[in-house]
Amino acid sequence: MEEPLIISNTTPLINFAEIERLDVLEAVFGRILIPPGVVDELQAKSALFSKAAVVPSKSNISIMAPIDQLLVRGLASRLHQGEAECLALAMEHPGALLLIDDLAARDFAASNGLLYIGTLGCLAEAKKQGLIPALKPVLTELRSKARFWISDRLAERVLRENNEW
Repeated sequence: MEEPLIISNTTPLINFAEIERLDVLEAVFGRILIPPGVVDELQAKSALFSKAAVVPSKSNISIMAPIDQLLVRGLASRLHQGEAECLALAMEHPGALLLIDDLAARDFAASNGLLYIGTLGCLAEAKKQGLIPALKPVLTELRSKARFWISDRLAERVLRENNEW
């Protein structure tokens, strides 16, 4: 059976790149697809997130454009271009897993039966697989180096669910 496609939006890539832990994403997911809109967003944000700008050149990253550009345009009226392209790709490849943090994009994914996981879910999976010993130091690093915003309440919930509270 073929492995499901892993399609990433910009934010999870920035988060892991800025704390220099792209290796975690590679270990958990292997090959990751990104659409051209995500490449453009990574380049546009390179002044703020310099480590993330090199993501498209990593050996486990492939670039793939969605075929249905009409769908992309429709989604882009409500979402960023990268998110729209990620969602369109996932709809074109049933069973794909989206790495996506944006709430509106996640709502769309959920309402269309698409599978998704966010940065925090990726971290929890990495801990479960023994790739990182604890979430708390990584969360602290994400907040300081990647400017990852997470409410204290959500951080506490994630830590509690992963036996770190």
